[in-house]
Amino acid sequence: MTDQKFYVYSKSGCGFCERLTQFMDSKGIQYEKFDLNNDFTVEEFLNKFGRGSTFPQVHYNNANIGGMKDTVRYIAEHNLL
Repeated sequence: MTDQKFYVYSKSGCGFCERLTQFMDSKGIQYEKFDLNNDFTVEEFLNKFGRGSTFPQVHYNNANIGGMKDTVRYIAEHNLL
């Protein structure tokens, strides 16, 4: 069974994080948002996504999609709108 929800790893003050969740809200795309220091630590983020990863990072269908642009592209290419 696959997990059909997007998981958005974000941090406070991140413009790309805000734009992505606003986009997903406007399209009715289900996601769960996790915030740095409330839901995960920097160390957990680095262990999950690797050094050099930026915010937001999005996980879907047991795979990491990437940041905001990668996620919007993925949603469009997979007709998830």
